[in-house]
Amino acid sequence: MLVHRLEGNFQVQGRQQQPQQQRRPWSDSLAHDSSQQRPLQSQPSNAREEPSSEFNQLTLADQYRTSNQISDSMRRSKRPAVDQDSCYPNKKDDRGSGSPFSVRHEQALSHATSPPPALTRTPTPSQGYRSTQRTPLSSPKLPPPAPASGPRPHSRQPSHLHSGSLPQDGPLEGDTKMLLQPETRPISQEQLVNEVKGIYAGLVMVEKKCVEICQQQSQTTNKLSNEQWQALIALHRTLLHEHHDFFLASQHPTASPALRRLPTKYAMPARMWRHGIHSFLELLRHRLPFSLEHMLSFVYLAYQMMGLLMESVPAFHETWIECLGDLARYRMAIEESDMRDRENWSNVARMWYNRAADRSATTGRIQHHLAVLARPNVVRQLFYYSKALISGIPFVNARDSIMLLFSPFLDKYETTSQKYLKVETSLVTAAGVLFTRGFVHDYCLHISRFASELDGTINRTGSNFKIQGAEMASSLIAMILDFGSDENFLWKALCADSENNKQRQMEGQSDQPSGTNPSEDPVAKSQMRRKFWEQNDPINLQDFVQATAPLGDRPGVKFSSSDEVTSYVLPVWYQCISIVAAKVGDRNILPFLHFTLSFLWGLSDVPEALIYLENYVPWDKLVLSLNSMSRSGVVDNEVEAPGFPQQQSGTGRQLPEDFLMRGFKWSHCHYYDPEFFEGQVTDEDDRTLELPSHAAPRAERCLWLGVRLASLKRYITYDSSSKQFSCTEFTQALPPVSLTNTFQVPASLENGEDTSMIDVV
Repeated sequence: MLVHRLEGNFQVQGRQQQPQQQRRPWSDSLAHDSSQQRPLQSQPSNAREEPSSEFNQLTLADQYRTSNQISDSMRRSKRPAVDQDSCYPNKKDDRGSGSPFSVRHEQALSHATSPPPALTRTPTPSQGYRSTQRTPLSSPKLPPPAPASGPRPHSRQPSHLHSGSLPQDGPLEGDTKMLLQPETRPISQEQLVNEVKGIYAGLVMVEKKCVEICQQQSQTTNKLSNEQWQALIALHRTLLHEHHDFFLASQHPTASPALRRLPTKYAMPARMWRHGIHSFLELLRHRLPFSLEHMLSFVYLAYQMMGLLMESVPAFHETWIECLGDLARYRMAIEESDMRDRENWSNVARMWYNRAADRSATTGRIQHHLAVLARPNVVRQLFYYSKALISGIPFVNARDSIMLLFSPFLDKYETTSQKYLKVETSLVTAAGVLFTRGFVHDYCLHISRFASELDGTINRTGSNFKIQGAEMASSLIAMILDFGSDENFLWKALCADSENNKQRQMEGQSDQPSGTNPSEDPVAKSQMRRKFWEQNDPINLQDFVQATAPLGDRPGVKFSSSDEVTSYVLPVWYQCISIVAAKVGDRNILPFLHFTLSFLWGLSDVPEALIYLENYVPWDKLVLSLNSMSRSGVVDNEVEAPGFPQQQSGTGRQLPEDFLMRGFKWSHCHYYDPEFFEGQVTDEDDRTLELPSHAAPRAERCLWLGVRLASLKRYITYDSSSKQFSCTEFTQALPPVSLTNTFQVPASLENGEDTSMIDVV
């Protein structure tokens, strides 16, 4: 009866749901990318262009009087008689599910299984919310926000949520008498339901006022006084406190499952960010630089509140982590005077996003956030933007944001190219031409320059090529997949395999009560792989599609299809692997080879995908590199074992490129074990460190991948006695691929001269 009554009380009555609005923080500059900009709440038809005269004449005392009146009305009754249309939350409709912000909360909230903690005592009005002490220690020391003048709006102290009653009068001064243990009083479900309903009724009143004021102020450019800004901050602070009370009450240890589902059912975290933080931050941003001090104060306030929620309401831990990263990006973006503080806040945002990636490695939206923070490193930006598009859960809005990287190279190449190395500008420009379906001639020109500069770059950069090499290898793979285009053959094959894995997972959960998942079981996957590659009958190529050869440099012709894009990238991929693998004895190339070999091994689970590009893999060069690889510290039993190597390396069992490689469709279920990034995980501060102890595990991983590819018995073989690899007759008969003959590189490029590109229109 209680569940049905509670569900009925929170139903929407005669109110049309507005689509969920996408939450987007702005980037590291004030002129942020268009994908980050989202309008505030849709304006009503009768919205006025200018704010009301009452608001313009409103004093600070009036604002606080209004807040106190709202608080008084919330304290009169646990069920205040308010308008029905504004009392109950709106359910999220399907129209809002497409936005990345709503998608985040649907994913985060639907997986919130951790039990809520014991409810902490709500502070009295004189104590306030001491969230500064609850701020995580990993964040920088925050100066306290400038307090608004005047009395603080009274915060609710729920009487039914405490485990014991507080004494009405404290001990007198000088009285040292010991206080007795407070009397504990159990709370009934009816009392808890009434408390939640009362909190929500007051929350709706404050939320409605916040929305109205933000709507009015977004339509005008009139300057506000300091008192008015402080009043607005106090109003939004009240809304954040109301949300905090709502989360504490609904996640109380004695709350019923129906109560605990309310924040998820009505998207309360999304509403808190949208109306309580994001819309007001955007209003403050548009009034810069006059609102700078107030924006700093509110960012600190919101940051502290999110830190408090992360500790007190861990059921939505992933959501709070991403919100903390977004707030750190806001703080970073408005810092222009002190570059050290700007870099510190950039590192804080990166830390939160990496923590979010640890919990949701396949979420492309997190990679998009990291791409914004990667500026001005253009190769790293290309890596993260492209990863956002080809992750297990692609973030399609990154297609708009990635143009912020490509546009300067496509529109003003001669000016932009002077700021970066040739190998970087040529790779990013070639990727931009492919992404925008530009001219074939422009692509051939820049990708040929990239291939010609790669060898010298490896020699000059030294150990720095370990990370950059992995990023380049990933970017080339993204170009092969045409950045996750729905028309691309390889991408469609990977997506179809992912859907089949999900279906097998659902069937496995229903058939196997123990929870064994055949799609993630290494033994089951190995059996499915051997069933195809070790069949008695040879593979009939007529049953499979293979990549076509490119048509060469064609001036004045643009790319017309996704598979044509792939055909032009595969010869470059072949050439780059050949250049890298030819560096015999150079340990700096191992991350590039590790990335490439893992991609090939991941495609072996999708046979039609590997056969599609098998003619454009330099198998002989890979065999040469594997045979010449140093085996110092390598355990042969680990290399030849069928299971994934689980050895320790450095400060953890993960290599630096493992954190770059996880989350792709071809690596998530096809390369790493499900538990590889759990338990003994490398510390966040040590993930990018290259240690001498990484050399042996990295070589061991590459050799293990070589042995796994040899088990396919189609491309290479492995002799366990001599520890040597060799090519099969099939690969020996493959014709070599020459980049120069394919694209007809101009003589000016071969001589090292710069050639201007044709602007993409």
